[in-house]
Amino acid sequence: MSSALAGVLPIAVHVLGGGVWIGAMVFSVFILHPRAERFFTRASEFEDFIFSVVHGARYKVLAGIAAIVASGVALALAHRDTAAPWSWLVAAKVALLLVSLALFLHVTFTLWPRRVFAREDELPAVRRRFWWIGVVMIACNTANMGLGLLARVVRG
Repeated sequence: MSSALAGVLPIAVHVLGGGVWIGAMVFSVFILHPRAERFFTRASEFEDFIFSVVHGARYKVLAGIAAIVASGVALALAHRDTAAPWSWLVAAKVALLLVSLALFLHVTFTLWPRRVFAREDELPAVRRRFWWIGVVMIACNTANMGLGLLARVVRG
């Protein structure tokens, strides 16, 4: 029973981690931000709200990404003798994850400080950039999940 659990645990962490990341991003980009913005008359009030909502999330997201990476490595090592198409799919998944990670780090360490110190007239452009990066990250993570499903089918 413990070997069965050891085989399922990396899959569960990997799939649930990816699903939570996609779900949180979709909620933030398409539901939370647009709906919350309607409740505030001044942009600065909305920004204060968003800052308080996301405060402290950076390291939780990075921990989630680390869990996705660790479980992905465990899965890749467990199936490293699989045929070439599977290896190419895993390589594509790694590339997509690196794009998502790079975008997250860019948002975290470049765009958030820019947003914090933006003048009111600069906020619309900064918010648009956040939105587009969020959409790209959602697309990368969703494609990554799809490639994972395809890799599972290819592996047999």
